[in-house]
Amino acid sequence: MDSADDLAVNPAEPSWAEEVAALTGWSGDRWLVDWESAERELGLRLPRDYKLLAETFGAGTFDDILSLCVPGSHGLDLIVADHADFSAPAPSSGPTARLLEWATADECSFCWLVEDQDPEKWPVFARSDKWDPWERFDCSAGEFLHRMLSDPQHPYSLAEYSETHGFTSATEVEQAKEAFEDEYYPHW
Repeated sequence: MDSADDLAVNPAEPSWAEEVAALTGWSGDRWLVDWESAERELGLRLPRDYKLLAETFGAGTFDDILSLCVPGSHGLDLIVADHADFSAPAPSSGPTARLLEWATADECSFCWLVEDQDPEKWPVFARSDKWDPWERFDCSAGEFLHRMLSDPQHPYSLAEYSETHGFTSATEVEQAKEAFEDEYYPHW
C-alpha cells in the first residue's frame, strides 16, 4: 500500500496537494485511505498525485463548491462509469474507455479518462453540465485543482469569485448539518 510519504517525487519541491493546502490554509489531519482495497474494487490503480490530495484533505469541499471524492467516503466516493453512461458525447470512443469522476461542483463533473493502464497518463476531462461537451486538460488532478483556485482565467475558475479559499471536510459539513437540524428542527 502506498503512503503519501512514499509518493513524493521530489521532496525539494512541494506537491500539488501541498500547494493546494497552502492556498486554502488547510492543516487538518491526514486522511487514511485503504488504497489496496479501493484499487482492487475499482479494478485499476489511481494516480499518485490524486492519492496525495485524498490523504491531505479527505472527502470534503473547496470553497463550499467543489467536492473532492475519496474512496470509502459516504456520498463522496469515486464514481466509475462506462463512457456510454454519460449524456453528452464521450471524450473518447475507445472500447475500453471509462470515466472516473474524482470531483464534482453543482452540475460540473471532473473525471479522468481511463484509457491507459498507467494512471499517471490519465488526462482530466471536465464539463459544466451533462449536456456540454467534455474539455480535455493534460494535467494531474492536483494541478487542475490548483489552477482552479489560483487562476481567474481558468475555464472552471474558483479564483474569479474569491482571492481566498478554504476547505471543509465532509465530517465538518455533516456536523454543521446536524447542528442546523438540531437548532431549527429540534427532536421532540
